[in-house]
Amino acid sequence: MKRVLMFRRTLCIFLLLCALFLLGAARQNKASDPVFKQFASIVQSLSQISGLTQEHLIPYGRMNRTQLRRFLSKRIKASIKPREIRADELTLKMFGLVPQDFNLKKSTIDLLTEQAAAFYDYDSKKLYLLGSVTPAEQTIALAHELAHALADQHFDLDRFMNEEPSNDDEGLAHDAVVEGEASWLMIAYDLKLAGDPPAPSANMLKSALNDNGDLVGDHPVLKRSPLYIRQSLLFPYFRGALFFDAVFQKMGKKAFAAVFTDPPVDSAQIMQPKKYFLHVAPVRPRLPKLDKKGKQLAQGVLGEFDHKMLIRQYLGEAEARDLSPHLLGAVYKIVAAGKERKPVLAYASAWDSHQHASRFFTDYKKILEGKWTKCDPTVSNGSLFAGTGGNGFFVVRLAGQVVSSVEGLPDRNEWEKLQDRVHYGGSSAK
Repeated sequence: MKRVLMFRRTLCIFLLLCALFLLGAARQNKASDPVFKQFASIVQSLSQISGLTQEHLIPYGRMNRTQLRRFLSKRIKASIKPREIRADELTLKMFGLVPQDFNLKKSTIDLLTEQAAAFYDYDSKKLYLLGSVTPAEQTIALAHELAHALADQHFDLDRFMNEEPSNDDEGLAHDAVVEGEASWLMIAYDLKLAGDPPAPSANMLKSALNDNGDLVGDHPVLKRSPLYIRQSLLFPYFRGALFFDAVFQKMGKKAFAAVFTDPPVDSAQIMQPKKYFLHVAPVRPRLPKLDKKGKQLAQGVLGEFDHKMLIRQYLGEAEARDLSPHLLGAVYKIVAAGKERKPVLAYASAWDSHQHASRFFTDYKKILEGKWTKCDPTVSNGSLFAGTGGNGFFVVRLAGQVVSSVEGLPDRNEWEKLQDRVHYGGSSAK
């Protein structure tokens, strides 16, 4: 069974499904609602820009944040098992991407409740607006969600988002396709409304969407969230729009179908569209082998986005921006080991050269020192870094183009054996 970080999928899936709970609340006279009177003209403009025709009318209604929060709590309880939430939270903590006291479930609900302005439910094929946003915000939100509705009528976005991705990094890429295409189309619509050509430039997209995602405006929950959580939520919109623009510049209107019928396979293809056009597949390096196999708690794939955030958090934006594009692929697994069943993290990443792998090996030492309150190495050289960390014994090794680590070992004997192994890495194509 493959385990992935469910946080990003949770954000997306709940936004898609929340309208199901709110169907009964939308009983107002929609004909008298001035916002919904814009539907026809917005859909017509979006269709002209994209070439995606409206196949049938799109049902709509309103909702409020109290109902949304109640639904999210119930949906999490009903659809995700507590052990799955714990596994995802544990993964984030083991990599040092969130604080040890971070509550994934609460954070997810808080973020979604704060961020939501409108929803298109891919299951019931209905669109909902939250009543607390301004008329101007509602118009923009409608353009974005109606862009989703048009894409859904042609490409079945429920299946695209939830069934096709084989791992979390590919799932993030699919999120970026859906949100990036809608964000691009929303801005193009705004340009058309102003009488300008409906084709935003890359610079315009960066300015309108804030590519770095650091300016979070009047969203205090998002602003207080850990870097990784914040960027996970913003990435599909900002980077996704830039990715879609690259495809549009190459294909024109054909891009509106191509990104769904031939989607990117990882976050690297989103962040480096050239890899998408060249169909560069990610690499899956082999994990270090543990002598004693414990119960598996989590496993998954990490991509360029994950590594960019990890490096950025502990070594800064410049190093993250420069090094992360050289990642070829990475995997991890967490098992419960020893009498106390403590979590042990096994991780491996492959890089495009020994030079870049060596550089990340050096960076990873600093990451370990940064995420733990205790990091006492007994061996530290150009290819091996081993000692005692915040959660037990650790071994990090550089072998060719692969950086591997085992962290949290409770057994000193196994730790010593890992240090002595000659064949520790390697990689294989996906």
